[in-house]
Amino acid sequence: MNWEIICFDLDDTIVDYEQTFKRAIEHCFLLFVKKSGYDISFETWFSTFKKFCDLYWSDYQYRRLTRIEYRRRRFLDTMLTFNIKANTDLADWFHHYFDHIVSQFVVPMRGVESLLDHLYHQSIKMGIITNGTSEIQRNKIRYLGFTRFFSDEFIIISEEIGVEKPNPAIFHYALNKIAPNSKHKLYIGDSWELDVLGALEARWQAIYLNTRKQPPTTTHQPLAICHDVSGLTSSLSCSSRP
Repeated sequence: MNWEIICFDLDDTIVDYEQTFKRAIEHCFLLFVKKSGYDISFETWFSTFKKFCDLYWSDYQYRRLTRIEYRRRRFLDTMLTFNIKANTDLADWFHHYFDHIVSQFVVPMRGVESLLDHLYHQSIKMGIITNGTSEIQRNKIRYLGFTRFFSDEFIIISEEIGVEKPNPAIFHYALNKIAPNSKHKLYIGDSWELDVLGALEARWQAIYLNTRKQPPTTTHQPLAICHDVSGLTSSLSCSSRP
């Protein structure tokens, strides 16, 4: 591996967000729904909640819904499905508490710690470029114990700099922060639009970690497409400077 700098997305790249999300939501469910006396299992409730998460995701992704509106809709529609009384205040409290505790339930992607440890001992500069809120994202890294791999100043979070992926500016910012003279730079992420296209537009190489098996939406050519961390590890072992 001859890369001078490798940066990663956080959720669904380093963090197994599906598991993390479900574990944290279950904790919120027990506090806000089950303790209110409603006779419904978490698995039944969560399957409907996840359905509405997916249903409204594109509206949120393309800014037809704000973050607050998206969260309220998925929660209130779920509660309505089961004839459980709820209002926007409850929806907001539910998600506020979720934000507060989600980091405590964080689960790493299988195999990612070994990969990071290997790269770390290769003396490759590593960073994180992620959209999201500063406190939540940094707490996830801290709870994983991955601060040993990523220096605090090499964790680039959209809220802190006012720029989100896929804007190339966030990649330029990261490069200037981590290794301004590096020509051989690689970004790894799970979103074609946010991660792959954003990185390529910023003249980074990119690897698409396609764990959800979502087909590319353009004809751009990343360095590799991998479906799990094992495949990513193999691709990095075989790759060299472009």
